[in-house]
Amino acid sequence: MTALYIASKILTFPGAYIKGFWEHLTCKILGLPVEVPGYLRFDEACGHVEHTLASKGFSAYLMATGPAFMNFSAGLWIFLAGFVNLRYMGITPYDSVGLFVSYVLMTYVGVSMLCNVFPLVEDAMNLHDLLYRQKKGNFLGRALAYIPTMISYAGAFAEKYCITTLLWIIVLVVNFVF
Repeated sequence: MTALYIASKILTFPGAYIKGFWEHLTCKILGLPVEVPGYLRFDEACGHVEHTLASKGFSAYLMATGPAFMNFSAGLWIFLAGFVNLRYMGITPYDSVGLFVSYVLMTYVGVSMLCNVFPLVEDAMNLHDLLYRQKKGNFLGRALAYIPTMISYAGAFAEKYCITTLLWIIVLVVNFVF
């Protein structure tokens, strides 16, 4: 399964690289040491930064959701800018080759960023463990963080098994073929 995971990360390398950058920046902000530099390595952490796990609830929450929020926020608008012009405005190479190529690239980069929005499984498990097993943090904070934590937890496993990439491929095929 690791080969399929690495293949999906290489296929979506712009988003994987940018997600690795956001994780590295978050580690620097939180003071977490980065163990192995490099964002696109050929192992189970491809597209992520290997770092020590956060020991506090808010740090673990920010490590699991912060880079995802940044990748999602940027990727959604880049994807929509390309997709809307290709699908709904009907821009073709016959209209303008330059615009068509730029919209195709925007759609690709946006989808690649949206395929890489979830944290490493270890970060998601650490967040869940700190907030809900060890009960670090106050009750209100844990209650507000419950839904993002569960989305991160489920999404980390979905990304690990390439489900996010397959879903985006299906969405694009359905929209452009049918």
